[in-house]
Amino acid sequence: MGKKRVPTNSRKMPRKKRRRISPFLVILCFLLSIAALALVAYLIFQLIVLDMFPLTLLIPMVSVIVLLTLMIILFSNFKCRRQVSKLFMTLLLAVLTVGYGFGNYYVYGLTNLFNEVTNLTDKVAHRINVYALKGSGIDNAKDLDGLSVGIVPSLNEDGIQRCINDLESNDVSIDVYDYYTLSDLLYGFYSNQVDAIILDEAYEYDIHEMGGEYTNFGTSTVNVHQTVYYTDRSESQNESLNRVSSIVSDPFTVLISGNDSYGSLNENSRSDVNMLVTINPATHTVLMTSIPRDLYVTLVCPEGAEACPADTLNKLTHSGLYGVASTDETIENLLEIPVNYTVRVNFSSLVNLVDAVGGIDVYIEEGLEVDTFYANGTQGVQAGWNHLEGERALAFARERYAYTDGDNQRVKNQQIVLEALINKIASPSMLLNFGDFIDALGGAFETNMPADQIRSFIRYQFAMMPDWKFENFSIVGEVGTEYCTIQGDYASVMIPYMEYVDAAKEKIQAVLDGDSSESIESPTTDLSQLTLWDFSEYMDLPENSNEADGQESNTYVQDSDLWVEDPDYSY
Repeated sequence: MGKKRVPTNSRKMPRKKRRRISPFLVILCFLLSIAALALVAYLIFQLIVLDMFPLTLLIPMVSVIVLLTLMIILFSNFKCRRQVSKLFMTLLLAVLTVGYGFGNYYVYGLTNLFNEVTNLTDKVAHRINVYALKGSGIDNAKDLDGLSVGIVPSLNEDGIQRCINDLESNDVSIDVYDYYTLSDLLYGFYSNQVDAIILDEAYEYDIHEMGGEYTNFGTSTVNVHQTVYYTDRSESQNESLNRVSSIVSDPFTVLISGNDSYGSLNENSRSDVNMLVTINPATHTVLMTSIPRDLYVTLVCPEGAEACPADTLNKLTHSGLYGVASTDETIENLLEIPVNYTVRVNFSSLVNLVDAVGGIDVYIEEGLEVDTFYANGTQGVQAGWNHLEGERALAFARERYAYTDGDNQRVKNQQIVLEALINKIASPSMLLNFGDFIDALGGAFETNMPADQIRSFIRYQFAMMPDWKFENFSIVGEVGTEYCTIQGDYASVMIPYMEYVDAAKEKIQAVLDGDSSESIESPTTDLSQLTLWDFSEYMDLPENSNEADGQESNTYVQDSDLWVEDPDYSY
């Protein structure tokens, strides 16, 4: 007999059903896929229009973006069979879509940036202020009615008259007193000879540099009225007659003009930084030639510059009051070399750019340490490597009082800051700060270099990755006190040594010709062997032209302990 089969109560367990994917998740994944495809297509279009990347980089970059996007879309829509995997891929798709959105935003901003910085504003803003001493009881324009107000007509006569007319239109009547110089005006102001003063805001920096009680001019006074007006920017500021055909093949020189102001670039202000950057793309050589702001030079006025005293002696920094074109042409006249392009920045630009790249690193030689920067009271620098954020980088670039070599060391510091900033921008770490950097570039500078030339240079940098060699030179001179026609007063200036001026010409030409600037021997450091510029042919006695046309006024001069009213006084 066969073995008896024993029945069992066991039965086959049913297979666990897969959880159905949420219809909402399916729809969301599909919509994100459509959005990602649209955004990636627009991003590729913008990258092509931007024309900033070489094909050797653009094609692989676009290929990676397209393949990555298609793989994620296909997998998330057709391969995911479980709720968890579908959810994960949908989240990944959402992140990708947001990333493409930001990418489009920054590329669009970069495109607009090229248009902004290469189109100088058509108008120049001028601000004329009425200042009163704090605690004087004068808090607004109405309080000026019937009071005495001092002016220096030679310091923007048109603007001052506009301010006076502006006050009169608001039923504010003032007694106007003329002064010959800024120092005379301030003496009368602080001596309570007049109740207030009218002054172009551009001269505030001159006041601070006078030292003494004037150093705190900004905190000891109150601005009770401001007149703002605009003039057309000189056409010569927008164009350059010395442009090269291609900056990736032809050597060229750029003037970097740094204004002594914060905020908008549509205001003319002193050129606190004056640096020529000569670039030879064939030899990968960059020569930075610094020119001291106080260099005593013959002023050249661009066409259309109003009230510009052409062919007179002034500090180079004051040329900026008549636009970057005046600084450009004055330097061309001094060095007898063409400046192909200009770049104009201000204090805000440097602070924002340095902060946007995460700060810069500078090396300080022994003996050049600074405990506290005079410019803004921030922490100084020590010997060795120092990491500087925006405000400290600005203070380092402006510092001169802490050095025995004064302005000469300041221009060297400016070269150090520029080189450190360029190195940081060219470093891989910029990828992490790219967004902040693009944001900081907006409104940071303006240039007359065409946008297509800038893009071609960036393509050249990406394609060739050249190892740039930086070389430096600074023009030096002897500090003295000479008459400046723009200020209408004597001021501290730097009279150039001709050997250094000649060396600057030769070094720039050497780089343009494909050689190193170091092939030109630098002048001796024995100052007794150098020759100061002879400017005696320009030294005519200044004429008194301070009376405003049609303006009945009094004239005050400083005479020992008293102020003497003398309407007929002249030099």
